Amino acid sequence: MENLKSNIDHYMELKGIRKYSHLLIDIARELGMKGQEAYEFADKEKSNFSKMLKGERPLKYNFIIPLEKIFGISLARLLYEDAYKLPVEKGNVPFNKGFRYYAYLDDPQLYKDEFDVLLANDGRSILNRTDEFGKTFLDYVVEYHSVNGVRYLHDEYGIKLKWADNQFEFRKDKGIIWIRFENCIEFARLVASMNDIELFNDIYDSYNMFFTNGHYATKDCIFCQGEYLEIILDNDELFDSVFEMKSYELKLGSIGRRKKQVDSITYCSINPIINNCLRYALIHLDKYRDRAIDILKFGIDYNRKIVGEITFGDCYICNELGGLRNFRNKDYYEIIIFVDVEVNDDEIRYLVNQLPKFKQW
Repeated sequence: MENLKSNIDHYMELKGIRKYSHLLIDIARELGMKGQEAYEFADKEKSNFSKMLKGERPLKYNFIIPLEKIFGISLARLLYEDAYKLPVEKGNVPFNKGFRYYAYLDDPQLYKDEFDVLLANDGRSILNRTDEFGKTFLDYVVEYHSVNGVRYLHDEYGIKLKWADNQFEFRKDKGIIWIRFENCIEFARLVASMNDIELFNDIYDSYNMFFTNGHYATKDCIFCQGEYLEIILDNDELFDSVFEMKSYELKLGSIGRRKKQVDSITYCSINPIINNCLRYALIHLDKYRDRAIDILKFGIDYNRKIVGEITFGDCYICNELGGLRNFRNKDYYEIIIFVDVEVNDDEIRYLVNQLPKFKQW
């Protein structure tokens, strides 16, 4: 930590901060403390801070953003003066502010003017890079509730949960990167809090998950997790969207040097997550009874419609999402509503009995 101490001393001198106790008071104020509380904080932390500078204990995580703001540089630069400096001849832009800085401020103009050109020290995007704490920009978007960061990632990078193992995809200037984000539930809560249903469903696109992953979902997929399903069931507008009919084009392949598209299938379906919502609501009937009834009533009419459009005896439910296939030619048809949970409730059982049934594989 020698670099940290010498660099902090250097930047304290530049900023006119004479003592560590004065710096700690500034840190306390950045943390929201006022008056006597800030002085008490500085007195309490003085010994610990001295040990941090000597390398006898790690720098406290909640000191990072305050130090970055006070000195106007990233922690990486505090630790090592030449961090993120890239060769000018390559046309790269130095990474002179930690990406935590942008998530913390959450300023749309800063995202537009600065973040898009930030590069790691190998000249690549920083979106899927981690900092000294093993965290990505997405982690800090969640931590600081950076709603403008969410919208920026959506509008500029087309962020989308792409695969069944919860990887986010980003596309920019014909390039694609992926992040396997462990904190995708908290990110979903943040996106849902923005009350932009179209944006939420575009990022957490269950149609994409379903049709690009062979019409199945694993238990580890977020669309099968109770915490995610509660986000849908607890939000009236998100819940209403599971009944919407939507067309989805699945591109099957490409050929030649220029990757000319050769084939695709267009599916038209209700939201593939609807049976997961129904299953979860039936298991937690004390909380989601009304939601279960809404889905079952919808399913009675919807399944009847599907029965009228197909050769009923030739079809079977092929997966846990309610996907319907034809026995003879294996064509995929549609999502239908089905129940695989036993419920001790007279009204629910009556509705289940009214629901047109299909064979299960």
